[in-house]
Amino acid sequence: MPKRLPDELFRESGVTESPDVHGDAESWRRSDAKPRVPFRSREAKEIAPPMVVAGVVGALLLGFVVGKFVAVQSDVPEPPEVTASSTTASAAASPTADATLAPWSGPVSAVPIQSAEGRCQDTISVNPPSNLLDNDPSSVWSCRGAGAGESITFSLGDDEVVVGVRLVNGNTISPERYLAERRILSVKWTFSDGSWALQGLAANDREPQEIRFPPTKIRGDITMTVMDATVPGETDSSKDAVSISSLQFLGVG
Repeated sequence: MPKRLPDELFRESGVTESPDVHGDAESWRRSDAKPRVPFRSREAKEIAPPMVVAGVVGALLLGFVVGKFVAVQSDVPEPPEVTASSTTASAAASPTADATLAPWSGPVSAVPIQSAEGRCQDTISVNPPSNLLDNDPSSVWSCRGAGAGESITFSLGDDEVVVGVRLVNGNTISPERYLAERRILSVKWTFSDGSWALQGLAANDREPQEIRFPPTKIRGDITMTVMDATVPGETDSSKDAVSISSLQFLGVG
């Protein structure tokens, strides 16, 4: 028969709960509670939204102004592109020239040249300006060197009306000579009344090249001055030269 346990073991002892029990319960309640929200002042809640709205409105206004400016700028027409022509002069420049006159566009005829004179800057040319009086491509005018500043003065008949010039640029006697020498890029025509015109020339065109200008009555001489030229095609110093194979002054046809 089993041994009976003492009755004292089943009696209430009257001892209260240990403080540690409340402490653990309190600790559990705190750990289950929601975390504290960081401090936020009332002013921040009231001021932040208006500031955000103001920033958005300002950005929209700025975008509208910039867009309007770009649209206005895009409506401004661009200036026309100015191009140069090697065959036509826009006008003769002169303090007394009539700027309303347009270059002559009607029929033309050759104006006789009475004389042509000029000296090369460095040497005496073996191909003098008088070779241009016959308008024959086999007799050329030439000067040794870079070409810039070389000039010829032409004399025409009294009171001739000139509307243009036609010339063959370079030494066209032979293809080899043409490629070996320099070619003129531009010349200036100066008239007796002080008016003048610039003529641009193609460097690789063996055909006649023209310039037209308003009808100009000549009471004296016309001077041609070389403004610019290409480099020579060969290093041989004898090929370092500029040439014109033929030249004609044009009048009203």
